[in-house]
Amino acid sequence: DFKMNLYAKEIFVFTPKGEIRTLPKGATSLDFAFSIHSEIGIKTRGTRVNGKLVPLNTELKSGDQVEVITSPNQKPTSNWLDYVTTSRAKNKIRNVLNENTKKIAEDGKELLTRKLRQLKISLSEQVINELVNYFKLKTSLDLFYRVGIGSIENQHLKDFAAQKSNTLMNFFKAKIKRT
Repeated sequence: DFKMNLYAKEIFVFTPKGEIRTLPKGATSLDFAFSIHSEIGIKTRGTRVNGKLVPLNTELKSGDQVEVITSPNQKPTSNWLDYVTTSRAKNKIRNVLNENTKKIAEDGKELLTRKLRQLKISLSEQVINELVNYFKLKTSLDLFYRVGIGSIENQHLKDFAAQKSNTLMNFFKAKIKRT
């Protein structure tokens, strides 16, 4: 009974060369790709199970032969997190997604600096905080990422600048009335 319970929680699948891989029950073909090597998992474009092309979220069974099809241009998407069951695969996918987000955010910060300079606003911590609040975001990383992917456009920034100057005008008018 002990042996049966032990093996009931694992499946055994084969590489095209006949090597055996042990995976947890419920593992998918994408889990298999990450079990071979994280770089193979990241570049996985498709899989063949027992000679047939199958989706990446196909659940494997003991005895399946799995071939991984890779592409140098392939990158993980957030949907992949729903396809995998192993923590190794989830961690690798999250790491790649976070790296991509940070790269886009860096580019977005440079782009935001240039766009604000055209509006005669210099990028400072205070301006970043005001922009985060204005666009109802949680962090500055969210702000830079949104600028990087283009969801915050020039017109949105012009609206922010107009509101900022109106707020300053009202502040000074109130100051003048008090004196």
